[in-house]
Amino acid sequence: MAQYLKDDVQENIAAAALTVFARKGYEGATMAEIARAARISTGNIYRYYENKDALFYAVVDEGFARAFTLLLRRRVKALDGVDDMSTLAPAAAYHLAAEELLRFCLENRLRVVILLGRAGGSTYERFAEDTVQSLIQMALDHFRCFRPHLEVTEAMRFNLNQIYRSFLGTMVSALASFEEEAAIREAIDGYSKYHLAGLKSFFA
Repeated sequence: MAQYLKDDVQENIAAAALTVFARKGYEGATMAEIARAARISTGNIYRYYENKDALFYAVVDEGFARAFTLLLRRRVKALDGVDDMSTLAPAAAYHLAAEELLRFCLENRLRVVILLGRAGGSTYERFAEDTVQSLIQMALDHFRCFRPHLEVTEAMRFNLNQIYRSFLGTMVSALASFEEEAAIREAIDGYSKYHLAGLKSFFA
């Protein structure tokens, strides 16, 4: 007899998976935990997903990872040619790109938490670190426009690694700690202002 799968059950499983993966991480989560969170039997979950990998990559797919990277790069590149953010009008490209990224993170809160902070052992294990390195290179390219003779030392790269790991870590913490949009906005906006002011001072 053919198996009839229900869309609402599948959506419930996906929602439960996001919650468990965001809390326990890819490696720590089990299908039994996800089934309990979805309030179905462990056996029933396998009617919808062959294994944990299939479920994980269904809820955090490559298209999502690419979309996040694109929006983050767009936010950074919108500062090209800008040495002082305080001169930017509210409708400036940077503010629009920053809002687009933040809105994406708000709408995909748990997916971003997983991608940047809970993906150990998965294909995305290096995603956060690769993002850090990409951000460092974009920062160096940006500030070289204003300081052509900038000398990049080993100590400078060390500090930039710490700065951008902290930046991504704070995004993860804010998205994991708060559910209300206003609280997330306040946390991320406040840290972003601190981060950008600190970068400008760092390269001064």
